[in-house]
Amino acid sequence: MKRIILISILCVLGIKGYCQLLEDKTNVYFGYQNGFYLGNELFNSNGTISPSFYSNLKSNNGLTIKYLTNQTPNLGLGFKLGFLTSTNWQSSNYISYNGSSSSSIKLQPVFQMHTKSNKNGLYNCMKLYGEISPVFEFSMISIRNNLFDIIETEKKYNTFSINNLFYGLEVGVGCEYAFTNKIGAYIDMSMQEGFINAPLFLDSNFTLLGFNIGVRINLSKVKRFNY
Repeated sequence: MKRIILISILCVLGIKGYCQLLEDKTNVYFGYQNGFYLGNELFNSNGTISPSFYSNLKSNNGLTIKYLTNQTPNLGLGFKLGFLTSTNWQSSNYISYNGSSSSSIKLQPVFQMHTKSNKNGLYNCMKLYGEISPVFEFSMISIRNNLFDIIETEKKYNTFSINNLFYGLEVGVGCEYAFTNKIGAYIDMSMQEGFINAPLFLDSNFTLLGFNIGVRINLSKVKRFNY
């Protein structure tokens, strides 16, 4: 008991000695994502020009869940599950995919490098991090084309559905802040490059810029020893 009290006094006074720090071991994150597909309105594939499907989807929103375990004071490993819905296809010169939408489910192994916790100062509550994640994504695409049959005054549209599995890579940077030992918040920015193969449009890849905000819940902690 006396030893614990002495250690605590040394830590508080900032005197070099033997100290214990409680660090986050396992965290779970719940977030909201707003994204933008980057790229030109038109897609050029081997000289064939067509309106791009993904870059003309204007509304891209979703939810993310991330589970992360800190292996060392600077390294975290885990996985992320994402749900993204994209709608409002608009092009200034084309109506080929008007009314189309895309819904996707993403599974990502996560490798995170982050700043180390300190016993006092700014990094006692805040953490800066960078992440890299391979992406495995299942996409459900609904395409309404501009061909229709006129039956009296009604327009009858054809609808095509595609279920597709593709892959990609995502990198991101962010900031996390702890309000209490258990609850915190985070904000980050990520960029995903995806590679696809679908028969109803020319896009073979896309770039998605995402902005995420959410809450962090700590599930367990681990002791780290300072000297």
